[in-house]
Amino acid sequence: MSEECDVDTTVVEGERVSLRPVERDDAAFVQRSTTDPDIRIPLGSTSPSNCHESESFIEEVIEGDDGISLVVETDETPIGLVAVKSLKPARPELVYWFVPEYHQQGYGTEAVGLFVDYLFRTVDCHGLHARVFAFNEGSRGVLEGIGFAEEGRFREARFVDGAYVDVFHFGLLRREWADDRT
Repeated sequence: MSEECDVDTTVVEGERVSLRPVERDDAAFVQRSTTDPDIRIPLGSTSPSNCHESESFIEEVIEGDDGISLVVETDETPIGLVAVKSLKPARPELVYWFVPEYHQQGYGTEAVGLFVDYLFRTVDCHGLHARVFAFNEGSRGVLEGIGFAEEGRFREARFVDGAYVDVFHFGLLRREWADDRT
């Protein structure tokens, strides 16, 4: 396995979603989505992003070689993003978000599961970790639904939308993913 992967040609297909590389044309989708409080607040962002910030983010994703970010689509409509920020640690951090109209319908579970499978097939990492705010039950359900285990709770660890909130840490080891697939 390699830590390098060419996501310019990668497309992962599932039953209802596909994962494709981020493109410059995605800047408007990212800006519109991450301005939505239902996405921005669970991500821990303190303020909405503007067009310039979204374009800079897209450029970093396209030009960077430190992580992998893929757009989630259904019927060629972008509905979210899945990513690992950096491939350097033995357990990269998994991040994801989906537009609210696709919440609670299984799209997130399918997309994150496809992405995790893709990562374990193409990247030499020991496992993955993810952080979730206590109020984000949907995200906790996604992680638990694909086999992540809760590894800890940091009490009142982040100040989000006017209050301190707990942060749950989840992890999934490569061998656990492989064991669940055999």
